[in-house]
Amino acid sequence: MKGEETRRRIVRAALELFSERSYHDVSMEEIARKAGVSKGGLFHHFPSKYELAKEALFYGLEIWGREVISRIQPLESAEERLWAIIDASFDFVIQSLKFSRFFLEVYEESLKQKNGLDIWKAFGSEYLGILEDIFREIGAENPRVRAFLLGALVDGFALDYLVFRDEVSVEEAKKEAFRIFTCTKRS
Repeated sequence: MKGEETRRRIVRAALELFSERSYHDVSMEEIARKAGVSKGGLFHHFPSKYELAKEALFYGLEIWGREVISRIQPLESAEERLWAIIDASFDFVIQSLKFSRFFLEVYEESLKQKNGLDIWKAFGSEYLGILEDIFREIGAENPRVRAFLLGALVDGFALDYLVFRDEVSVEEAKKEAFRIFTCTKRS
């Protein structure tokens, strides 16, 4: 149990640091210090900075995912659940700009290392599955494609918002995304 708690403490410390500064600017020594462990203790749990960053990122995404699920579970209609997901996704982007950057950095590192892409696919598949079920319940054409496109829209919004945040109303963007994804249903 002590080893598991130490590992969780390391992951939380890493998430906090990586969410504040670039992946490349945070050292393992700094993470160890923040987590209250020795550098050797840190490497006992994580063989590399990349492995730690990946686990920290998915820990952060898991927290966000639990929050989204808790928001959509009590909702009756598929349209309400879709709105809640769009609302939560856009809010997460604007409230967590540095986390969005961290997400991109770890994804880029995964591509460079050709390592850990399976966890990205598993996370994406789970997210797409939730959206696909909602689109199917709404009666939308091509629910899997719509789920994929909504995911791409949120990802693109995250990228563009880093650059153009002063030029877009987030609330209008949410409404437009909802309108786009609910306007066409199967006949």
